[in-house]
Amino acid sequence: MARLVDADAGLILADRIVTMEPTREESYRLKMELLLACGQRDRAIRTYEACRSMLKKEFGVEAGPETRALWQSLLLAADDASNVQSTSGVPASQRLGRPSISVADFVNLTGKQGDDFFAKGLVQDITTALSEVADYVVLAALPPEKSGPGEEAKTPGILRARYMLSGSVQRSGNGLRVNVQLVDAAGGHHVWAQKFDGHSENALEFQDRIAQSVVLAVILELQLTNWKVRDKSPPGTPEVRRLVNEALMKYFEMTRDSLLVGIELAEKAFSIGPDNARAKRTLSIVISMGVAFGALPRERGVIERAVELAEAAVRAVPDDEIARCILSFALESCGRIDEAIAECRHAISLNPSYPTGHGDISMLFALRGQVDEAVREANEAIRLGTHDVIDFWRHHGLVVALFAGGDNQRALEAARKVVRTKPGFVRGALYWAATASATGNNEEASRAIHHCLSQLPHLNLSNVCPGFVPRYVKDHHHSRFLEMLSRAGLPGS
Repeated sequence: MARLVDADAGLILADRIVTMEPTREESYRLKMELLLACGQRDRAIRTYEACRSMLKKEFGVEAGPETRALWQSLLLAADDASNVQSTSGVPASQRLGRPSISVADFVNLTGKQGDDFFAKGLVQDITTALSEVADYVVLAALPPEKSGPGEEAKTPGILRARYMLSGSVQRSGNGLRVNVQLVDAAGGHHVWAQKFDGHSENALEFQDRIAQSVVLAVILELQLTNWKVRDKSPPGTPEVRRLVNEALMKYFEMTRDSLLVGIELAEKAFSIGPDNARAKRTLSIVISMGVAFGALPRERGVIERAVELAEAAVRAVPDDEIARCILSFALESCGRIDEAIAECRHAISLNPSYPTGHGDISMLFALRGQVDEAVREANEAIRLGTHDVIDFWRHHGLVVALFAGGDNQRALEAARKVVRTKPGFVRGALYWAATASATGNNEEASRAIHHCLSQLPHLNLSNVCPGFVPRYVKDHHHSRFLEMLSRAGLPGS
């Protein structure tokens, strides 16, 4: 609730939570996040000190790794006036937690009564579909109330949706046109808009198609908005756009089965639009991630194709930071670490607020043994991409860095979080096994290896790296990783 209401109300709720249960570390972290979102970095740092003091006094322990990581990001954050101004007075739901969306009634522009039923059914379908997405909160679109003549309209209750989805229905003979738009309620600007054309004799089918397309587009646009990214690559034809969106949704599910479906959808988009940059980069990333999850074999031709597709997307739109990061990931998959770092640096120079750029370069620094740089970039990525669908990937970069630096306990704590979030991510589970083994948690390490083998029975010490995990550049880091996996019980061959 504190993340959904406006900033002042959210802080009041956070203070109440801390007062009711002053020994709960997560409550202090929530307050720190809300204060940071309001531009009150100094107060957020003082809240960390209060949390640290309480934990030391009551339990004799230090703050946990998540709280320390947030505190470190506070210390690294730029404390300039423009940042404070840009965040002050904006609802906390705009920056933290799950975005809230309100779906307004669609306007019947032609006035035919039958189209009223179509419009209402469409709104219900869209609302239901959005409500089934766990990452978003759908709030009822209540009519505005006015306190008196000339006074500003107010929304009942304290909850205010960050985004408003609205639209219109228009008829011409048997033809129907539906216009849909998504507006950022706080800033008043349009985030996304699209029109759909169909026929009234297939109204239900048309309605289902619109609802599915709207939900896919809204989810992806909100993700890009959260990342402060404006997609610079042309979307292509409506069918290419639909297939790309569906492929990306399967990609974001990030299971072996979903990635295989994503590859199939991206292949269809690419076959329809072979010159479309979005189709190329989407096919590249689902292939690369398919290899990372063990859904595709780690074969030379598979990885080279991912690289070629991403290179073509970058050539088509050189200032597309998304394509640059996708190319970086493909290059990492084939061990071209220095080239991958160069692409990440380019992406960050294009958009310093893009969390994927910081997260990916963190992983690359970790593989190269540059621990301090890797930890710094991972924390920045976590700060910029709080609570999004690939947050686990950034925490995994932190694990790889901490293990290389010998900080085994912190690495284990972060690895546990990765596995809890994404149990099908075998790379994460392998680091869970290695870090548990390095900290002497032998039973947990054995459990982690069984978890890996239950998903990939043929996994062993000879094919694990670089087969399923990128190799550390330095031999002693690589050897130590394999040694810990051997102790954990990974078979030799």
